[in-house]
Amino acid sequence: MAAAFKKILIFATLALFCSQSLAQWNVQQSHINGNVPDASDFRALLERDLLAYFRDSTSPSATSVEYKLLRDVPTQSGVAFPKYYAWVKVFAGSLILQEGAVRIAAIQRTQFEVTDFISSEQIKSNPSSIKNIFPAPLVPAVLSLADAK
Repeated sequence: MAAAFKKILIFATLALFCSQSLAQWNVQQSHINGNVPDASDFRALLERDLLAYFRDSTSPSATSVEYKLLRDVPTQSGVAFPKYYAWVKVFAGSLILQEGAVRIAAIQRTQFEVTDFISSEQIKSNPSSIKNIFPAPLVPAVLSLADAK
């Protein structure tokens, strides 16, 4: 009898865990679906908003940006906007004005907002500065990109 009770208890615990995990996944997925632009618009919107950010903040003469996503899918935590992580180069013509790592929030399928930018120089001089902004699995890639510059 005790063995049967243990099996029922284990099954009930697993069922509860799975239902909570599924509910959490559904909430996270709904935030992603409600905020990440369609694939056909993604690149143009991200380039537009990255360029606007750098023109407004650090590089008024910027004419274009190039980026490389460090992870193809967004990171979703709780009810926050989904985040992307990228390495970005900012240009004035063919001259690179600056480059570094960015954290970007996708918002309402129509825009991106840069929440953090750390230049390659800042990363080189203080490598630990990225650990509070970028997920641990991405830290080696960010450090490597900064060192490659």
